[in-house]
Amino acid sequence: MTTGNPFDSFLSSIPPERVPSRSRLPNWRLVTSAAERAQGITHAHRPHPNRHRLALAVGGWWLVLKLRKRQNKLAKFGGMIGVGLLSTIFTLFTILASLGFATVHAPRGNDVVEVTVAGTAEQIARGESIAAAMCASCHSLNHDLPLSGNTNLLADIPMPLGDATPPNLTPAGRIGDWTDGEVQRLIREGTYPNGHRAVVMSSQSFRVFSQEDLDSVVAYLRSTPAVASEIPRKQALSALAYAFATLGMLPLKDQPDTNVPPPLVPKGPTIAYGEYVAAFADCAICHGDTLEGGAGGLLPKGPSLRGVIGWQAEDFVTAIRTGVTPGGEQLSDEMPWEAFRHFDDESLDALYKYVTSL
Repeated sequence: MTTGNPFDSFLSSIPPERVPSRSRLPNWRLVTSAAERAQGITHAHRPHPNRHRLALAVGGWWLVLKLRKRQNKLAKFGGMIGVGLLSTIFTLFTILASLGFATVHAPRGNDVVEVTVAGTAEQIARGESIAAAMCASCHSLNHDLPLSGNTNLLADIPMPLGDATPPNLTPAGRIGDWTDGEVQRLIREGTYPNGHRAVVMSSQSFRVFSQEDLDSVVAYLRSTPAVASEIPRKQALSALAYAFATLGMLPLKDQPDTNVPPPLVPKGPTIAYGEYVAAFADCAICHGDTLEGGAGGLLPKGPSLRGVIGWQAEDFVTAIRTGVTPGGEQLSDEMPWEAFRHFDDESLDALYKYVTSL
């Protein structure tokens, strides 16, 4: 939505290729794409979240010093202990949140490898399958194609972690201004063209994509019709989220050591291809690194997948397609089976072979 802020109007007039690093922009404003500017959509980032807490902490310690001069010992020591304790908590929280803020917004990313995707019919079909299974659950209101954006993913978390709205990935969104190489780096590394982190992005698992699959996803994104979205895009984590980032309680991803994707795993009903599917589907994030059960915390605590060993391959495919196990139990809403049902039978058969081989 547009605002009356003259700085927003100034930013919206700058071509994307002329925009400097966001770390040099006042209030961490995020510039919109040309397509979004044409629709009158602007995106604002929250300023540094800890300035008020820092002021409270400093004010608290100043009050402690003032209380030392009181003659009444009860008021003096009681006030010093109470105010000192609160000031210590505010100070520690401010330090944690500030460190997290610096970590999240620090420039990052390997160099962009510029590619030009051919956009063949085979690439588009493969990319559509991957996008429907892996992208639509976040980037679509109805968890299906097209990828026209979604509302705040953090709204259902019972803690005030801020706003993270997945953007519009059709040509009407910001990626319409990006090169194929910049889109592929965002997928693999979670790094925007300006070098800043895409916080809520599955780049940890998507970095296993081969170059062929990266090309296919980009080919599909380029081929889709532009779909305008009126959802205001907000990326503003709270101070609590930044503190969690410092403590390692948010699933932030390190960038890959190289900008060269891993080699292609031939598609087929094999254990090797099933391991590849499990990797980019990020089964481990909920079910644990060995798929024997997750730890829980801020993420769903997925059960051990060893229970699948007693199923037939057809049972496994049916469970993913319908959300119902062979025993008639409904899969948890936290299990993204509605997204994974877009995988073809060959991919699900390979995934079954891999899971039952563990």
